[in-house]
Amino acid sequence: MGRVRMTPARRARAGVLAGGAMAASGAGLGLGLEVGLVVGGVLLVAYCLLLMDVDRPDGGGGP
Repeated sequence: MGRVRMTPARRARAGVLAGGAMAASGAGLGLGLEVGLVVGGVLLVAYCLLLMDVDRPDGGGGP
């Protein structure tokens, strides 16, 4: 089996989504639903800003 190749944009998406889900669920369980929703919203904004930096302007995903 070959190695799975991922572009930097795909790696960034996967990492931010996984980390954001863990942080929001942890805050929701530990501090309450309201805090979990706020953390999730802040992380969604960070996710969108990160993708603006990582994605290529022409939409391509090559190395």
